[in-house]
Amino acid sequence: METKQSMDCILKDPNAKSNKPVIPRLITVNPLNIIIESKSGQIDKTLELKNIYPCRVAFRIQTNGPTRYTVCPNKGFLSIGEKSMIQITMIDGNKYQSNHQFIVQAMPAPGDFADRKLIWKQPNYLGILTNTRVKTMRPGQPLSKPRSKSPSGLTTPIDNSGMNSPAVMDSNESLVTPSAPSWTAPVSSIDHGKYADKINDLASQVKKAIAEKNTRASEMVSVVNQIKSIEVELDRQAQLVNEMSDRVKKGELQYSNLVLHERTIRSDLERMKNNEMDPSGP
Repeated sequence: METKQSMDCILKDPNAKSNKPVIPRLITVNPLNIIIESKSGQIDKTLELKNIYPCRVAFRIQTNGPTRYTVCPNKGFLSIGEKSMIQITMIDGNKYQSNHQFIVQAMPAPGDFADRKLIWKQPNYLGILTNTRVKTMRPGQPLSKPRSKSPSGLTTPIDNSGMNSPAVMDSNESLVTPSAPSWTAPVSSIDHGKYADKINDLASQVKKAIAEKNTRASEMVSVVNQIKSIEVELDRQAQLVNEMSDRVKKGELQYSNLVLHERTIRSDLERMKNNEMDPSGP
């Protein structure tokens, strides 16, 4: 059972002269560059999030193409050391644009907070919020950023990503982008005869792996749809419970009023009865 975590896990720089806290790393995101193939139809990708912070964290994922992509889950919690696989689906590959990207936000979360939507509406008392940018690109597109000379003579990267939110990109998180193969000899001069059986075998294995991947993806989408249906049903049941609670409170109030009214009537009847039995009374 996970122990409850407080929100006092602030990392401080021991070498700093002041006692001012520094923004720590909360999660790792892999990959930081999503390859979108040039094809039509649905394109499925996976994003891995891992909590490397000594406390439980909350995360959410936003995109500048909300009508082009579905992200599941787009919000959630990560306990200490926990990993989560995020399914990113592009609805139609023909509608891809080079400026499509995602922002993964993370902040510390108390261990007893369970509402993954409401927590982002609460005040962030620690002020710790990290933003990690995940870009999209076509196969063969270089990952390196264009560089420009600064007035001091140093080369600095130019960030032309097109999104206003700052991103935390770690130097040890990188992705090798596949590029077009460069042949050392003309295709016609290479003898593929002795490799034909091996090529066919590998092609068969690739097809089998692709079919299995598609099956797993379909199963995952089915499970996600079931989870969403359960969440909707839970919300509906919670609303019904709240309505029943209101009705019970109103019924209790009406019952209390009726009991009080009954006591008043009994008191009046008792007084009238006593007056009739005592003729000397007023």
